[in-house]
Amino acid sequence: MIIGNSRIICGLSVLLSVIIAASSVSADDTPAKVSVSPDSSVEQLASSVQKSLVVIEGTGRSGDRRGEGSGFAIADDLIATARHVIGEGRHVSIVLPDGRNVPVLQVHSQTAHLDMVILKTESHGLPPLELSNQETPVGRPVVALGHPHGLRNSVVNGVVSGRRDIDGISMIQLAMAIEPGNSGGPVVDYEGVVVGMVTLKSTATDNIGFAIPISHLRDLNESPNPIPMDRWVTIGALDSQRWEPIGEANWKQRAGRIQVDGRGTGFGGRTLCLLKEAHDLPVEIEVDVKLGDERGAAGLMMHSDGGDRHYGFYPSAGNIRFTRFNGPSVNHWTILHNEPHSSYRLNDWNTLKVRIEADTIKCLVNDVPVFETKDNVIPHGKLGFAAFRGTEAAFRNLSIGPNIPSRLPSTDQQQKVSDLLNQMQPGHPLSRQLINELTPLGGGVGGMLARKAAEIETHAALVRQLADDVHTAQIIQQLSNVLAGKPGDESQPDLLTATLLLAELDNDEIRGSDYVVRVDSMAEDIRSRLSDDHDELQRLKALDQWLFEENGFRGSRQQYYARSHSYLNEVIDDREGLPIALSVLYMELGRRLNLNLLGIGLPGHYIVKFQPTSAEHEPEWIDVFNRGKRLTDDDVNRHVQDLGLLMKPEYLEPQNATQIIERMLRNLLGLAEQDRNDPRVLRYLELLVAISEDNPEFRAKRLEMRARTGHPNMALEDVNWFFETQPDGIDLQQLQQLKTRLEAKIVGPN
Repeated sequence: MIIGNSRIICGLSVLLSVIIAASSVSADDTPAKVSVSPDSSVEQLASSVQKSLVVIEGTGRSGDRRGEGSGFAIADDLIATARHVIGEGRHVSIVLPDGRNVPVLQVHSQTAHLDMVILKTESHGLPPLELSNQETPVGRPVVALGHPHGLRNSVVNGVVSGRRDIDGISMIQLAMAIEPGNSGGPVVDYEGVVVGMVTLKSTATDNIGFAIPISHLRDLNESPNPIPMDRWVTIGALDSQRWEPIGEANWKQRAGRIQVDGRGTGFGGRTLCLLKEAHDLPVEIEVDVKLGDERGAAGLMMHSDGGDRHYGFYPSAGNIRFTRFNGPSVNHWTILHNEPHSSYRLNDWNTLKVRIEADTIKCLVNDVPVFETKDNVIPHGKLGFAAFRGTEAAFRNLSIGPNIPSRLPSTDQQQKVSDLLNQMQPGHPLSRQLINELTPLGGGVGGMLARKAAEIETHAALVRQLADDVHTAQIIQQLSNVLAGKPGDESQPDLLTATLLLAELDNDEIRGSDYVVRVDSMAEDIRSRLSDDHDELQRLKALDQWLFEENGFRGSRQQYYARSHSYLNEVIDDREGLPIALSVLYMELGRRLNLNLLGIGLPGHYIVKFQPTSAEHEPEWIDVFNRGKRLTDDDVNRHVQDLGLLMKPEYLEPQNATQIIERMLRNLLGLAEQDRNDPRVLRYLELLVAISEDNPEFRAKRLEMRARTGHPNMALEDVNWFFETQPDGIDLQQLQQLKTRLEAKIVGPN
């Protein structure tokens, strides 16, 4: 079984964009977009703010340019940018709008946690931007400026759409696309006041970005911690007496680890970090390595001539690889071994070990032999580390010697640890005796216990996932039965029960049947005020009076996007909700009063149509969200036109129970996607596919989410569906590649 495999997710992202050009699923019951100023105002604003923008250029050890980012003036001698733009142990230069360079004198103040830095320069003469001193309200139009991908003075506008916690930081959510290269650039309101900064955490999706509130930058500026540049470039520097970096990537040393990031200048982004000392044969080198991205490659290097010739033993894209690098390009490279290995742990620390003898090189992963070769094309040389393709990686616990003892417990020790763990009673406190018995077994015991705990946690997570999957399957079964209706019964399915099942999907503690009883009781209370000779209009008036005037049901205008406003049980409890949820309640009460009320799914809003059975009365459009306000035909047409759409007949067609449930699920799905809550996203997609089996948009999204959440076998079901149905836009070659990758990762039943 796999959970969140990065290679599969990467393949899915590429494939699904080809399978179907599906529009983004979002909430249907959203207010009209905020009106912003004409484009000319954005142009004038951009022209003004760009006078304060600078380009931040990072430089390598030899002074060559190593990438760039954005920054902006906040004082005559201060420039703000994102901390990762300047890196650590690197010189930086600032390019002004007129092309001049201004020297950086010191790092005035910085914080790694918030990814912000203020640089002190000589007087640059740029007009400082004003920093906001208050929280930016949701709905305010804003503009982000910067230099993404080397494109100077790029501008994108949007609105503040909310706030979201990311890594413990409350970020401003933006309804706009944020490019990674915008890092360090300002987000300003239409008065040119800076409300946020684009940082590493800013990119989310193609249509949503984030900025860190500028209040953090003001606090940073008020409590400076100056570091002169000649001292800044020594932060994290390698011990130059022992190490020699090759290839211009960023090698640094911190807290007992050597870390690398940035693409090397060698072919394929290759970069080396060589040990200066020589070692006689036989020799062993061992190190723990962890990749920031398993699609990358980094590990041990041996027999280096200090240039392009060496051997490499390293994980690469999920495989364990041994390569002879006999020159600068791929034509000089020979891959001697490249296979996955069962002892390698994805997304974790792994111990690589190489034993070099006069005529043999032996390679191990986590003390398990992987590969042995007598290849002797490259003579004995220097040892060290290598990284490729800009992979971020960390190395720790380096050991070198003629014979490095294993750090893992012996077989007998492992058995003793296992026996002692089996004696532990669930829920019982740890005993001193247990600690005393484990302590003499050596340092590897800690790793064993940590791995055992990880196994238990993984198993517990799978059991919790199984419970969620079973609950979802039970709701799907019940919902399918309700929407199918009773055999031989031509009446509409039970919409109330179907709607309450959506609430039960996310909260297994409620019972929808209890709320059916409550709705029956509400209808009976209204009916008790009517006599048999009250006509349809009088019954409709009694419904309005009871619901809106006496009991205060209304549309929710505060926290409009809260999920609770889509759950009918909470709408009944709280007496407020989204248009579609309130409309369902209105129609179900009306049905119990023998009123013909129909759901109308306008774009961006939901209303009810009263269709009288008597020719004496006229149909009415009812806006339940607005306390039963009656709408004219012109009102309905104007709503559609205000969204920039032309009225279509299908907008006014009554929706059946399945269509209503699908629309409610789309609302919930949009919120879950916005929150990036994968389990809930999958839950809603499972129901959507169940009620709309032939919809390729839902299938494609479910395929991606099943693979992402550890359901590869189930993801294959959707892959096979695409092979069988072959909807427009499918790429069968990419689909087959995805199928092969999924099949290769499946172990046992799923």
